Amino acid sequence: MHYAEDLRITSPHSYMLFYERFAVLLFQDYYTYIPRFAYGSDDFYDFLLKNPALTEKLRNDCLPIDLLPAHLHEYLSFTYGDKIQSSAILPRLEIMKPNNKVGFCLPQPRQKSIIFKYEGANPYKEIGLKSHFDRIGRYSFVSRLQSVRYLSGNKASEDKIEVLAEDCLAGIFTNKEKSIYYYIFLTEKDPAKALNACKVLNEALYGNYAEE
Repeated sequence: MHYAEDLRITSPHSYMLFYERFAVLLFQDYYTYIPRFAYGSDDFYDFLLKNPALTEKLRNDCLPIDLLPAHLHEYLSFTYGDKIQSSAILPRLEIMKPNNKVGFCLPQPRQKSIIFKYEGANPYKEIGLKSHFDRIGRYSFVSRLQSVRYLSGNKASEDKIEVLAEDCLAGIFTNKEKSIYYYIFLTEKDPAKALNACKVLNEALYGNYAEE
């Protein structure tokens, strides 16, 4: 993973070759997710969720990628071309949004750098956990991620995220060997926003990996 991260920074072409050869293998065999681009689908959905006006524009028409931040253009151009059609985005956004009369609100974007805490201060101790935390950390409403303990007995039947408190979610990550329980701390204390954040992460992480 150190090697892959170095390639992504120093040699984008080499990183793309690495991705094409090993991304699926790393995910299937080692539960390690690596993004195709420096900024990908998680960054894109996080931006849309924070800018509902763009979502409304997309609802009425296609959305030119020029209206979106430059750091997303490489991913967007590869995935959608010059314009994003509503049919490609809205169904997934609607799934993320709960159907209620209050509206959809997420915890406020973090003002400080995200904090990662691993057992023994070793992010690579458990296979795949770092890439899993890195992906969750792309969502701006997450302030801290912390691994807690191993599940006793057999591995969990499925990985998922649940609301634990008004500013904290609890997740389960499973690799080949074990299931690991972890906390996702949010930037704001609000039970409704915590529920929305939980739904966004469950859909993004477990709705459809094959998108990217």
